[in-house]
Amino acid sequence: MLLVALRVTIGWHFFYEGVWKVAHPDQFSATPFLTTAKGPAAPLFYAMVYDIDGRQRLMPEENDQGKKVITGKIYLDAWSAQQEAAVAKYSLDDKQQALAKTIYDQYADSVKLYLKENQAEIEGYFNSLDRFEQARWAGGNNTDFQKKRNWDEQQKLRAEVNVWLGDLDAMGDEYRSALEGLLTDEQKAQGAISVGLTRADLMDFAVTWSLTAIGFCLIVGFCNRLACLGGAAFLVSVLLTQPPWPTFYPPAPDVVGHALIVDKNFVEMVAMLALACLPVGRWGGLDAFVYRWFGQPLLKRFGWKGDE
Repeated sequence: MLLVALRVTIGWHFFYEGVWKVAHPDQFSATPFLTTAKGPAAPLFYAMVYDIDGRQRLMPEENDQGKKVITGKIYLDAWSAQQEAAVAKYSLDDKQQALAKTIYDQYADSVKLYLKENQAEIEGYFNSLDRFEQARWAGGNNTDFQKKRNWDEQQKLRAEVNVWLGDLDAMGDEYRSALEGLLTDEQKAQGAISVGLTRADLMDFAVTWSLTAIGFCLIVGFCNRLACLGGAAFLVSVLLTQPPWPTFYPPAPDVVGHALIVDKNFVEMVAMLALACLPVGRWGGLDAFVYRWFGQPLLKRFGWKGDE
C-alpha cells in the first residue's frame, strides 16, 4: 500500500506541475531555466536555446562596400513571410495588399534604424563576448572569486543582448498586430496569422505535456515502468542543470534549502527508479488489466509463465 501511495504521490507532483503550466502558458518558459544552467553539462542546455548570445540575429556583416552593418535579415525575412502568408490566407484585396506592403516597409525601416543606432554598442558587446569566451575556455584560475566573476560576467552579457533582442521581438509583435488591423471581421474569424513554433515553444510544449502525461500515468497506474523511467530521466536533466555540488557556482539559494550531492530531485529520482523495478502499476492500477489482457497471453505464447 505504501508503494502505491508513493507512486500516486509522485504522480500527483508531476501531474500538477504539468497542469499548472497548461493553465498558465504565459507564466512558464523553460528558457530561463536552461540559460541559468551550471556545471559541466551547462553548454548542452545553452545549445537548446535558440541563438542564446545573439550571434545569428545581431552579428555585423560586411556589405558590398566592405562596411560592417547589422542587417536584421532574420527578422525581415520572417516578416516578409508573414506578409505573404496573410495575403494568401485572407485573400487580401489590392488595397489591403498595398497597405500591408507599406506597413512592412515602415517596420523594416524601423529595424534598420534601430540596429544602426545601436551598432556601436552591439559590436562592443560581441568584442566583450569573444574575450569572455576565450578566457573561459583557456581555463586557469579556478578560485571561488573567479567562478563568481565568470558567472556574473556571463549573466551581464546575456542581460545586455536580451535588451536588443527583446526590443526587436516586441517590434515583431507590433508588426503582426498592425497586419491584423487591416483585416475585416470576416477575415479575422479565420484565425490569427501563423508564425510557426519556435524552439522555445517546442521545448515548453515538451516539458509541459511530458510532466502531465507522466503524472497521469503514475496516478492511474498505466505504463508504470515507462512513466517512472521517463520521470527519472526528466529529473536527471534537472540535476544536470543545477547539480548540488559544492564546487559549482552559483550555489542554490538558501530559500530552497541546503543540499550536498543529494537534494530533493535526487531523492525523487531514486524513488522513481525503485518503482520502475516493481510491478506497482498492477497494484491498484490500470496495468493490472493491461497485464491480464495483453501481458500474460504474450508470455504464455512464448512459453514463460511470468510472475503470476
